[in-house]
Amino acid sequence: MYCALCQQHKVDLGEVEHNFCSGTDDFRLELVAEHESSEAHAWATCMEAASSSVPDPTTTEEILKNMSKTTLGRIENLFRTCHAIAKTGRPLTDLDWMCKLDDMKGVDIGSVFRNDKAARIFIHFIAEVERRALKEKLEQCKFFSLISDGVKDHTSMEAALVYVRFADQGKVQCQIVGVQSVDPYEASAVKNAILKILQTNLQLHLPSQDWARKLVGFGSDGAEVMVGQNNGVAKLLKEIQPCVQSVHCLVHRLEMAYEETLKSIHLCTVLVGLLQNMYYFYQNSPLNNSNLKRIYEALKLRPAVPSRVGGSHWLLRLQTALQILLKGYAAIMLHMTEVQEEPCSSNHQKAKDLLNLLLRKDIVTFSHFLLDVINVLNILSRVAQDQYASIADIFATIQSTQETLQMYRARSGPRERLVETTTHFHGHQLIGDGNIKQVRTELLSSLLNHLRDCFCDASEEVLRASTIGSFKLWPDQIVQEFGEIEVSVLTKYYEPILECAGVKVDEVETEWTMLKAELYNRYPNVRRITWDSVNLDYSHKYPNILALVDLVLTLPASSSEAARGFGQMKLTMMQHSPKLIFESMTDLMIIQMNTPDIPDFDPQKAIQLWNISWQRNRKTEGNQWMATRERSECSSDSDWESLFGSD
Repeated sequence: MYCALCQQHKVDLGEVEHNFCSGTDDFRLELVAEHESSEAHAWATCMEAASSSVPDPTTTEEILKNMSKTTLGRIENLFRTCHAIAKTGRPLTDLDWMCKLDDMKGVDIGSVFRNDKAARIFIHFIAEVERRALKEKLEQCKFFSLISDGVKDHTSMEAALVYVRFADQGKVQCQIVGVQSVDPYEASAVKNAILKILQTNLQLHLPSQDWARKLVGFGSDGAEVMVGQNNGVAKLLKEIQPCVQSVHCLVHRLEMAYEETLKSIHLCTVLVGLLQNMYYFYQNSPLNNSNLKRIYEALKLRPAVPSRVGGSHWLLRLQTALQILLKGYAAIMLHMTEVQEEPCSSNHQKAKDLLNLLLRKDIVTFSHFLLDVINVLNILSRVAQDQYASIADIFATIQSTQETLQMYRARSGPRERLVETTTHFHGHQLIGDGNIKQVRTELLSSLLNHLRDCFCDASEEVLRASTIGSFKLWPDQIVQEFGEIEVSVLTKYYEPILECAGVKVDEVETEWTMLKAELYNRYPNVRRITWDSVNLDYSHKYPNILALVDLVLTLPASSSEAARGFGQMKLTMMQHSPKLIFESMTDLMIIQMNTPDIPDFDPQKAIQLWNISWQRNRKTEGNQWMATRERSECSSDSDWESLFGSD
């Protein structure tokens, strides 16, 4: 005797004594009832139902409801575990010992799909749910921008990473789409890689009219391959959509400006060398480190050992190193003096050389001046790295930064004024006159020139007009003329895109005047309003101006999101096999950066999609690619066939 359903689908989950798949000669009624409620029979029923109907989410949901609670619970536990592994960046091989731990805790997760290859399958479908959700969002929104960054490393890989930024009813979102290898690393290849990522992961064909009409901006770093005047990626995208605004990453611009300025100013080089040598002086000597802390305690100061400068976080590190130097100057000088007075010490000469530099007035004065400048640049960098900052916020911050730095050319900043006329610092006699006027002018001129070029590829007129998209830049009280010119500029520049999105261009300026009046009359402080709340109340009355605002919010402020994505990618590759293919890398990064946190994750949609996929592959003869892929990634053929049967 055998179960026709189980034998047809070749489902066998380990019934040893009475196997109704291969047949049994035991005809006891209780065994038949036991098999009917078994996990094997539940899978066979699921297969039969799916094979006789067109797979869709509704059908699959009903199938899953009819599946035994035990079976569904096991699958949910496995999906949650795989999501947690990917979300935290753990190796996929962790699934095996985590399953063993669940066994010890009494959590029933079954006996199959307990290995890294099965984890990769589940992770793929979890990521696929997010890709489909992102595609739906892009179909619903009227505009979107691309943000891309590239990395070229001949020792490991050449790749492009792509994000999309869009605003829907005042809510701004920026999500990763994927990462793709680039070979060779040139503008046309990077552009093709970007298009391939969009086509593969979102089924979005950018050159098509429907999607090209939605593209309004492109954010990237300042590399030649991205922004080259003759054949950069930005220029190639403009061939697809002429209205695209290209924005270079401001953080990258600041780094380039700092490096160029530093190379040309000798005093900068001396100061950075001093900070770096102080760091190694204490980093490489536990004795020096502990003695310095002892002196801090004796002076009743908060201990702060000199820190590292340079590296990827150059601005923050330099700011921290200068703050430690100036606040701990008394303790550092006292310790250096003690070391210098010990001729037998191996650090005697090093301490002497560092003391000579620390007592120079131009070094002390320039340290205060440079900290003033870095404090200003750090505010600009912080705004640029904020994923919720609009291009209007950054443009306004750049203007205030330029004005402040221009002011520092004429007079000292707040930190420099503390030592401008003094001859002593923390009780130590300083050497030299400390005149840094020429250095100040040279450094500030170089920085200002670089900041003026930040948006050289974008229309400055459009960027100035984008101020209407940030309530923080609105006047405190209503000004009748505010925003009229800006709305006119934006409407004229983006008229083709707005019309394609169904916006009535002729009504935009009238709606702006009325919306502005209502907001000022209703809210005592307009700077606390958010565009999503405005859309909730006024989208039915002023849909055209609010669509224009969504366009402004969609414009990329920088490529810092892509830079963070590459940082996460490098970390992921360190924790996984360095040969991890880009498709798997994309799945992991989508889960890490787009999915909900572990406690909020719901695996139901991923389970349904997984179920639809293998049911469709069983039903569609001749299309074996997914079946082959998934079969090869299971722990063994027996695992696969025990759940799904053989083809």
